[in-house]
Amino acid sequence: MQLISRGSESYETEASWAYITYAATDSTDIRMGRLRTPFFYYSDFLEVGYAYNWIRPPSIVYRLNDLSSLSGADVTQHFSFGSVDSTVQFYAGRFTDEVNLSGSDYNVELRRVMGIVLNMSMGDFGTRVSYHQTDLSMDLDPAGTRPLDQLAGAATLAGVGDDFIPDEDKSAFYQASVNYDNGSTSVIAEWTALKHDSAILNDDTAYMISAAQRMGSVTAHLTYAATSDDIKSGVVGAIQENAEQKESAIILGARFDYDTATAFKVDIQYNDEETVNGADGDSGILYAVGMSLVF
Repeated sequence: MQLISRGSESYETEASWAYITYAATDSTDIRMGRLRTPFFYYSDFLEVGYAYNWIRPPSIVYRLNDLSSLSGADVTQHFSFGSVDSTVQFYAGRFTDEVNLSGSDYNVELRRVMGIVLNMSMGDFGTRVSYHQTDLSMDLDPAGTRPLDQLAGAATLAGVGDDFIPDEDKSAFYQASVNYDNGSTSVIAEWTALKHDSAILNDDTAYMISAAQRMGSVTAHLTYAATSDDIKSGVVGAIQENAEQKESAIILGARFDYDTATAFKVDIQYNDEETVNGADGDSGILYAVGMSLVF
C-alpha cells in the first residue's frame, strides 16, 4: 500500500497503491487492486523523489497526474534471452473520478482501460515501450460555463457538437524511452503521445532528453523537454485552436546525497510558453529547492 497526501489537494490522503500480489510462478506475478497506471518510465516510483535527480519530473512530459492510478489487475512476466533481461506487463481496469482540466473539475469515466508495457535491459542500456487505451466519457454541458463546456458549446453552434462530447470514445497513449547508466554517467530520452477520437481534448506529443553526471556524492543534470498539440483539420481544428498548447523547458539541477537515505536538490527551470489556449504565452524562470527522504 502507498498513501499519498498532497498540499494542492488540501492534504487529503488517497491510496496510490493498494493491491495484493500472487506469485503464480518464479517469473510470473499477478496483482489486483489499486495500481499505478504505468504510463511513463518513472511511473512506478513517481512518488519516491529519492529515486530520480529532479525535485519533480518535467511536467511537460509527466502529465496525466489525475489519471496516475486505476482499479484493476495486471500480469507481469519476467524472461531473459542471452544477455537481455526483459519484463512484459499486461493490465486492465477502470477509472471513475473528478479530474481537473483547464482549471475546472470534470467527472471522468474511463472504461476498458488496458495496456501493455515491455522493458528490456542489457548491461548499461535499457529501453521501454508501452501502449495504453481506454473508452473516455465526460460530463460536459454545452450550455455550461467551464472552459471545456464552452468549447463544446462553440462546437455545437458550429454544427460539430457530437465531435466534442466524449461518450465512450477511444483515447490512446503511446510511450517509448531509451536510457544509459554506467554508474557515473546517465542519459535518458523519453517520448510520449496522446491520441483522442473525441475532439474535446487535443492530441499532443511530448518528449524529454536528460543527462546526468555523478561526481562522488554530487550529481549535476541537464534536461530539455517540449510539448505541442496536434490540431485536427477543418471546423473541428479551428475550434481546437482555442485550447492549443505549445511549450518547452530547460532544467539545470544538482543533487547532493547526504547519506544513503537523504538527498538535497536544487533545480533551475526556464519555461517558454509559446502558445497557451491559442494565444501567445509567456516565459519565466522557476527556482526550486527540495529534500527527499526514504526510510
